[in-house]
Amino acid sequence: MARKPVIVSLDAGGTMTDTVIVDEEGEFTVGKALTVPEDESVSFADSVMDAAGYWDMSVSDVLRSVGACIYSGTTMINTLLTRKGLRVGLIISKGLEDYVLMERGLVWLGYSYSDRLHTVTHVHNEPLVNRRLVRGVTERIDMFGTPVIPLNREEVEEAARELLSMGVEAIAIMFPYSHTNPAHEREAKEIVERVAREAEVEVTVYTSSEVAPIMREYSRLNSVLIQAYAAEPTRRQLFKIEERARKEGFRYELLTMLSYGGLVNIRYPRLYETLISGPIGGMLGSKYIGDILGIKDILCMDMGGTSFDVGIIREGVIPMLREPDIARFRLNMPLVTMDSIGAGTGSVIKIDPETGRIELGPESAGAMVGMCYKYPEPTISDCDVTLGYLNPDYFIGGKIKLDKERAYKACKQIADHYDADVYDMAMGIVELLNTKMRGQIDAMLMARGYNPADYTAMIYGGGGPLHMWGFTEGIPFKNIITFPFAAVFSAFGIATADYTHRYHKSILSQIPPGSDERALMFRMMAQSAINSAWEELEKLALAEMEAEGIPKEKVKFEHLAYVRYSGQLDDHEVVSPVSRVEKLEDLDSIVEAFEETYEKIYPKAAKFPEAGYMILEVAVVAHAERPKPKIVRKPLAGKKPSEQAFKGEREAYYKGKWVNFSVWEMDEIRAGNELEGPAIIEHPATTLVIPPEYKVRFDEYEFIWFGGK
Repeated sequence: MARKPVIVSLDAGGTMTDTVIVDEEGEFTVGKALTVPEDESVSFADSVMDAAGYWDMSVSDVLRSVGACIYSGTTMINTLLTRKGLRVGLIISKGLEDYVLMERGLVWLGYSYSDRLHTVTHVHNEPLVNRRLVRGVTERIDMFGTPVIPLNREEVEEAARELLSMGVEAIAIMFPYSHTNPAHEREAKEIVERVAREAEVEVTVYTSSEVAPIMREYSRLNSVLIQAYAAEPTRRQLFKIEERARKEGFRYELLTMLSYGGLVNIRYPRLYETLISGPIGGMLGSKYIGDILGIKDILCMDMGGTSFDVGIIREGVIPMLREPDIARFRLNMPLVTMDSIGAGTGSVIKIDPETGRIELGPESAGAMVGMCYKYPEPTISDCDVTLGYLNPDYFIGGKIKLDKERAYKACKQIADHYDADVYDMAMGIVELLNTKMRGQIDAMLMARGYNPADYTAMIYGGGGPLHMWGFTEGIPFKNIITFPFAAVFSAFGIATADYTHRYHKSILSQIPPGSDERALMFRMMAQSAINSAWEELEKLALAEMEAEGIPKEKVKFEHLAYVRYSGQLDDHEVVSPVSRVEKLEDLDSIVEAFEETYEKIYPKAAKFPEAGYMILEVAVVAHAERPKPKIVRKPLAGKKPSEQAFKGEREAYYKGKWVNFSVWEMDEIRAGNELEGPAIIEHPATTLVIPPEYKVRFDEYEFIWFGGK
């Protein structure tokens, strides 16, 4: 039967570029290719070709047919980490010229607890803008949005000329209270653009009030600088991918994923919000699967070649951070709550010359895999090949051959340093990695007071099924699930995403206790501020989504308020039960929603309604639904897999001895089949290891349930 693909989604990581192609019936196929960071359009086409081949289609067959092509990559975060962005100039209020260097109280973001205690180990984050490229101008707007010192236009003109003469490629503008009144930033932008036109210089100008119109000005400054520094190089790479797709017959605009799980086209004005996007797909996919299975409490674990990402879905809700720290920058943008460590199958193994201890990562071999392929140093993949877990002749379905002898030599050079057995050393390194990942799981669950027994672990990524037996060992999860398509699970999750844009705005509103005249006045002011902000954000949302080709009648809104007790420093996101505060009683419904949220986080005795409430920020989430892959129930076969699934036997080293593992082909195992360890299930994109004391069951969706015998 001829297939009609409707969606193609890709997740380009540091090691692999993963593809999921979905047809009009909701069925999907998957593909993989090594990422080519110098030109991601190459790995884009290679990965789509790999997936299309399973349906006997070409890249052109797929891209001519689909209505949506979604690409999520690591270009922007890599641009930021390697400091290879644009030359940026900054115009800021006079007196704050050193703000970028001053940083904020949390200057040691990214450091471990022990390092934060010992300041001698600290290195400041390298600023994105050189101090010589910062200019201060006279202006001031107060916290209520009232201009108190007019903008000095002559100073802005002079600043613009100086910066342009110094060869800047982008200019960012940030004034402290522009989130309450952007008039001065807009005026300064007009002046800079005029000066650039007169000088016949091409330069893009960004204002903080356009990029992140909310309080916390240091985070807002970082946000506008990252937009100026890294967004345009990323956009160029995305345009290159779009151009390649159009050469193959694609007719629409390329889409990408935002850090909070929404989709936008690559012309989106606040592209910095895509800074972290690939791993978010795994969280979306986990929620999608959880909704199918009726599971609300999920621990999501993504192990790839570079990192180990852990996220929580609690009571069916994916939590968001409003002010995350990324690459040691505190930013003003919503981000799905996840923790990441440098722990993947490509993690580089080193010996500390001072302590003699083995260190794993955070460096990764990426697409060079390990010494078993093209990397000059040993990695975890070398251990996996040496121990017999990873088939060197079946990596990416045999398209790449790994060198078992070189993998052995990689492990031996470490073992010789300690005068140890090479296999015991390789096993010890794998167990060290597992311990590191278990520590990350503990930090995500136990440190928050959550019980693992209440959570279902969903495990994916190319290295997830390969190592899940080790990093889940001893943790009493309610269930452990992985998937035949685990290696491309983030790309699958991206395909489940809707068009979703979030719009935030800071306001000043207070809801005091009592019902006297003063309290009534403050309530009326809060009503006006909330309604005005929501209306403004809705108009912005409709304008942007219509510009992306989404009819306004398909857009649905969710209204958020960020509420705190008066006098507290932190607020909590509340989904408003009303879309407008039509009457003052509607404020009480928002407050009640806050109280319910607060009681889920803190003891009931911590509630303090007598203090009154403050709402200093509101948001609007705009949704438009898209077609999604369908997970279809399959007829249950018997417990025993078919003979076609059996591939033979292979010895693997497990906990101090060689064990004979049966080897099976993943694509030949059917719903209802069960396998007891020791067994290894191979797939072109991943490998599932089942030690002797474990077994797996394929359910009616062919999801894989992993547990003890």
